[in-house]
Amino acid sequence: MSPGATMERVYHELKARIMRGDYAPGLRLDPVQLARTLSASATPVRDALHRLSGERLVDSWHQEGFRQPLMSEAELGDLYAWSASLLMLALAGQEDAPLVAEPRYGGTDPRDYPEEVAAALRAIAWRSPNRELRHAVANLVERSHVVRAAELQVDPHCRSDVAAIDEDLRFGRWSALRAKITRFHRRRALLAGRVVAAIRPRESPLG
Repeated sequence: MSPGATMERVYHELKARIMRGDYAPGLRLDPVQLARTLSASATPVRDALHRLSGERLVDSWHQEGFRQPLMSEAELGDLYAWSASLLMLALAGQEDAPLVAEPRYGGTDPRDYPEEVAAALRAIAWRSPNRELRHAVANLVERSHVVRAAELQVDPHCRSDVAAIDEDLRFGRWSALRAKITRFHRRRALLAGRVVAAIRPRESPLG
């Protein structure tokens, strides 16, 4: 396998692990150790980690290596606010109109809450012709994926909230959709501290 192909494979495998939350928040991601589990040398693993750092899926510091992001309550609150702002921009100019329901946007597995959220957010983003906005939402979806399981643990109503967003999106009820997006993210922000506590191991440092 060519070096470029190896790096792509390592990148996608490592990205999937990080988004699933396979590594505890704050855990140092050592390229040499990861290389053993990824059947690759340390060089493509290090290259993949640099790429993931650029996407903000991994934290990195000069001469201090890489680690799984250790998100604070304030940082998660900012991420929720950014999500709401992007989605509102994506819906700018959309006006209510009687439409035939479009295909359901949510994930095919009703147990997969993270994919339900991801599918709905991507579908809203694709309403916008702005490619930068669509890319920003795609990155946000990936960065927030790891917290979705904790959201479901903390708030049993979050699945029905996403289903309601999905229904308004399918029927083109844009005013109602904007209101539900606002409520969804406000509730997420109110519960951000509990979500962070749910994903942070008790022995993890705070900084």
